[in-house]
Amino acid sequence: MIGRIISRILHRVIRGLVTHPIRFVIFLVALVAAAGLLVFQSGLPSFSMALPSPSFRVGNSPPTSTENYMKGNETFNAELVWNALSDEAQSRLRSRGTTIQALQEQMDQAKQAGRQFNQVTYIGGQSFPDGTSMHFYTVLSRGLQSRGEPEPIPYVFTLDQSGKIVRVQ
Repeated sequence: MIGRIISRILHRVIRGLVTHPIRFVIFLVALVAAAGLLVFQSGLPSFSMALPSPSFRVGNSPPTSTENYMKGNETFNAELVWNALSDEAQSRLRSRGTTIQALQEQMDQAKQAGRQFNQVTYIGGQSFPDGTSMHFYTVLSRGLQSRGEPEPIPYVFTLDQSGKIVRVQ
């Protein structure tokens, strides 16, 4: 008896789908949606393709020298900035007449003029086979002239083999 009822129901459903094409389309859409819901609830199979990464990649933690440089600029501490620089970079500055005292005076003037580092973000870094590395930051800064919204400024640091800053771009 139950088999007969099921048979009659299926017969009517199939006849209705065949004679009314719009019902067939609605039925297919509902069937696909139900299948999609089942797959979504049970979890999608994960496919991942690993991209090759060179062995000289730098981790997510920023170097001490670049962090000190940025912290020195945020807090207007020339000693932190100066000590983050390599001997070579300090020599270049001295040859142009810049000392740690002159750097502190410049930072004090910038502080009085209203310069601010609002947000410092370490993007990442890359080390090279010769032991040097490059590190990337973005800084939201209010400059000396602008009083409006902070402007994004990119920083690129080149570090020597000892981890000290050789160049800032």
